[in-house]
Amino acid sequence: MYPSALLLAYVDESYTVDRFYLGAVVVDGAAASRIETGLDAIMRDYSGRFGLAASTEMHGNPLFQGKEEWRNVPTRVRINVYERAMEVVGGSGARVVLRGMNVRRQRERYVDPHPPHEVVLGHLLERVNDYAGSAGAHALVLADEVHTHERHRTNFRHFRAGGTPGYRSTVLRRLIDTIHFAPSNHSRLLQAADLVTFMHRRRCTHTEPDARAQAANDAIWSHVAPVISHELCWEP
Repeated sequence: MYPSALLLAYVDESYTVDRFYLGAVVVDGAAASRIETGLDAIMRDYSGRFGLAASTEMHGNPLFQGKEEWRNVPTRVRINVYERAMEVVGGSGARVVLRGMNVRRQRERYVDPHPPHEVVLGHLLERVNDYAGSAGAHALVLADEVHTHERHRTNFRHFRAGGTPGYRSTVLRRLIDTIHFAPSNHSRLLQAADLVTFMHRRRCTHTEPDARAQAANDAIWSHVAPVISHELCWEP
């Protein structure tokens, strides 16, 4: 057998009424291990404090807003956790791919628009495929569980066989097998994708009224900005 590099692309979503985003954290085995070990270490540091446990999920919206398991955690601590997590991702050797779409413009332009998730997923997979090709590797795609997972698997199969839809149609020759779905509460890598994608969406769609909040978001994002291999929001 000939050796062949395999990358893992962990995918998650974040959206508003008018915008939809998907992000992928693309890793090899070493980077995946660094992220998993690093995020576990952060949560161990806070285990037993503020109602947190070593197994607590690092989920972007609750962590940022102080909800669910994070409701009793002071703002300064939540900022610190988020920044440390992004420092782990940025220093792991991972690469980040970000795609989005102006959903309001899509609704205005097309009579029967395709579901935003399907459109943006096609765009994201094209770029993950490009990155895998540039690295001389193949990639396996893993995503957080969604209720439409069978439809996404079907679309993925069609993309691999006949190409993605749109002007930049690409046959995804560097992506293998199918999309694998897993619960994010059992995967630090999916949590990393969620943290990255949520913060990206927040920065793109929300103006912070407080300069201190903006400075905190900028500091958090500064750790992953250097490892973004592609970032674009489609304006139909």
